[in-house]
Amino acid sequence: MVEWIIRSKLEPPVRLRSLLERDALANHLESVLNGRVAILHAPAGYGKTSLLACWRQSLLARGIPVAWLSLDDHDQDHFQFLSYLVEACKAGSLIPETKLSSVSGRLAGSPPNAIVGAILTELGKCSGPQVIVLDDFHRAETRDNCRVTQQLFTTLPANIHFVISTREYPSALALADLRAQDELIEIDQSDLQFSEKEIRSYLGPLLESAEDDDWPRQLHARTEGWPIAMQAVRRWVAEGAPLQETLDQLSGRSADLSDYFLEQVFENLAEDEQSFLLRTSILERVTGELANLLCGIQDGWEKLEDFGRRDLFVTSLDRERAWYRYQRLFSEFLQERLRRRFDGQITELHRLASAWFYQQGFTTEAVQHALKSQQAQVIASLFEHLGGWQYAMQGHVGVLERALSLIDDQALEHYPRLFLGKVFLTVRRGDMEDAETLFGSFVEKLAQSQGVEAQLQNELVIIRGLLNAYADHPVSDDEIEKLELLSESLPQEYGTLHAVRYNLLCAMYAQRGSFDACMTAGDKAIPYFRAMGSVWGETFIYFHEGYACMAQGRLRDAEALYGAGYDLALENFGSDSDLAAIGSAFLAELAYERNNTPQAQRLLDTALPHIERFDAWLEVYVAAYTTALKLSVMASDQEKRNELISRAKYIAVNRRMPRLQAIVEMQAAEMEQREQIDRHGASSGDRAGRRMDLTIDHPVLHQLSVSVGARWLQQQGETEQAVELLRRECRLCRQAGLMRSFISLSVLLSTVLWTQGEHEAAVGAFEAALAPSLFEGNKRRFIDEGNALLQVIRDLARTSEKTRGNRLRDRFLAELMMEINAAGAQPQTEPDALSPRELEVMRYLFQGFSNQEIAQAIPISVNTVKFHLKNIFEKLGVSTRKDAVSTSIRRGFF
Repeated sequence: MVEWIIRSKLEPPVRLRSLLERDALANHLESVLNGRVAILHAPAGYGKTSLLACWRQSLLARGIPVAWLSLDDHDQDHFQFLSYLVEACKAGSLIPETKLSSVSGRLAGSPPNAIVGAILTELGKCSGPQVIVLDDFHRAETRDNCRVTQQLFTTLPANIHFVISTREYPSALALADLRAQDELIEIDQSDLQFSEKEIRSYLGPLLESAEDDDWPRQLHARTEGWPIAMQAVRRWVAEGAPLQETLDQLSGRSADLSDYFLEQVFENLAEDEQSFLLRTSILERVTGELANLLCGIQDGWEKLEDFGRRDLFVTSLDRERAWYRYQRLFSEFLQERLRRRFDGQITELHRLASAWFYQQGFTTEAVQHALKSQQAQVIASLFEHLGGWQYAMQGHVGVLERALSLIDDQALEHYPRLFLGKVFLTVRRGDMEDAETLFGSFVEKLAQSQGVEAQLQNELVIIRGLLNAYADHPVSDDEIEKLELLSESLPQEYGTLHAVRYNLLCAMYAQRGSFDACMTAGDKAIPYFRAMGSVWGETFIYFHEGYACMAQGRLRDAEALYGAGYDLALENFGSDSDLAAIGSAFLAELAYERNNTPQAQRLLDTALPHIERFDAWLEVYVAAYTTALKLSVMASDQEKRNELISRAKYIAVNRRMPRLQAIVEMQAAEMEQREQIDRHGASSGDRAGRRMDLTIDHPVLHQLSVSVGARWLQQQGETEQAVELLRRECRLCRQAGLMRSFISLSVLLSTVLWTQGEHEAAVGAFEAALAPSLFEGNKRRFIDEGNALLQVIRDLARTSEKTRGNRLRDRFLAELMMEINAAGAQPQTEPDALSPRELEVMRYLFQGFSNQEIAQAIPISVNTVKFHLKNIFEKLGVSTRKDAVSTSIRRGFF
């Protein structure tokens, strides 16, 4: 449990020994177990919490897990709301303690929808009825909290039941559908009123038998059954007040009955006790030392212990009685009295509280009181000490936004890290031009000032890198060098700065093709992220490193890294999270490379719409859109292709990613050229291609530019120039370790050489691409060339069969021929060629299927498989399965 979690919020804030068992209401509430949501809405003091506490006890006695969360004003921050909800589900045993670490832990820096997805994932594993209670929801009822709550109770399985208590009907929750489906239980003010029978049961044991037997009716008439009034009456009677005297006092009060009783209690206290309660009422929890500071006294501990013994709305939060908390309604009353009596002192009390909490290391409460102080200098000073922009990157973006709203720009200039926080938030909103202007003016003013600390200069380098990453600026040697040099001047204790710096370097090195440096930077970043408890940051590193492996043609390593990141995303953030969508986009590209196109399509169906709505970066969009475009070509869906191009261009413009638009346009151009060559031949037909710029710094864009340029030359009949271009670029790619690009360009070179009649050279180029692809399962780069490459593969397969070469290599070639045919190429057959069904049987034979497996895959009976094999052997003049495969290759059936 992290230090800012208040455990009392995870269980009912009332004592069960003094509660009335309200069977009729409990039975009504019990029906939620057959529905989905129960709403208890009524003004303060109607016993919602008491009723739910009793019902919770009943559920627990029957072995039904219950998560309880008592909400307060601070939970209006949806990040804190969700973090507390996670802790409540753990405390109630709905989620294992080892899952979904808290906000300062493994969920640090996560966007809200990521945490919601993680909660959905874990709760979806529950079996049997499970109940989640959100008490005092009105105190945290914001648009974002309502949105995530709505998502939870409409998405969770039917065995998860939500119970929400609130003083006001939650109009922001869409409940009409649940009501229409009879899945909503509503309990309102009229239901919660005490009946005369309940009043007798609640107060009767405290009264002498001589009391007037009509008192329940009288009390009900005068209070309208308001439960909090019953509680107050019970306390008075327990302290010795005669019931009739109590009834008489009640008769002279206004409708605001709770204020009347609280004032009676308060006014019976000594002056110093009143002052103590008023000044400490601003706190969610209070300790004697802090009370002494706020009240200017020395006996704070004694007063708290005395109030606790007297049951004066003061409860200890731990066995050691180190912390106390006031009953909420009582605290609200005290705060109202404080505003009336000492309004001018409230901001100073919050300032003192903020400073004390900060000194004790309770950052969250220090921030809360600083914000409540409404003092710009106090807020700015605290956030500056917390690192300004660094505090936001630890997951407190919403809190930083509120802080900045209370500080004018002129004052902000005196707090550089907080100003950089404003720059960072401006970037996150997508206002790149404003962010660049703010950052530029800030740097210019710093240059004019004297004695700028070296540490701040280091942070400027990192912020500059973040700006460039969001703006999709090409990575420069100077930028990398500056980040690298920070290792010499950045102290080790600045973990957040090191984590962000290495993360940036990891991504930059991957984009520049410095793959060893990418892996080194990533491996250095992970310990810092783990020390921060940030699985969020660690996941990004796995994606960056996976991207580097893909560029190197190391599909197996890429799969392991992408898979590690994707699994972390699912486990910690859920299937609907941004990180899960990013992982799906990368895995879809990898699945396509291995010709597992159904899996690629399934992954993209969810990933692409998600990353279009939320944040991602250039490489993610490139992987998603280029793969989706290739799949649209496979499906011969021109309309889908045009739609994808339009969507990609919109994202590119909207998110200021010019290279994304260039890559998508280049990918579309290459696919169009390939189709033209398939239709009209290498140097005829529609020559709509055009020469492309080959001086591109992005690996994917550069490789596509080379491919488009070479195909254009081929279409123009300038085959020798195309070969020269491709050979030069293949050599450069191999030297740079860009094996993925090398394979693509070598395959294209092979097809160009074959059409030129240089068959031996074509086979050599093909062999160069085959070697790094064989063990990685990299097939699609070959299959996409279709008929243009089929003759090269056949020639190589025949030669290999004669020399009885590597069996794994021969099988890979056979699979390529089969899959190229399946992708649309038409095999050339002889008069006694195999029938379509026999060809189908042979395809499975190539893959090593047994007769039983072939029968299941087609499907046909095993005897029918044997019949087809007998015919195949007779037509090919062979007697074994191996000979059938090799002969069909030599004869060009595949």
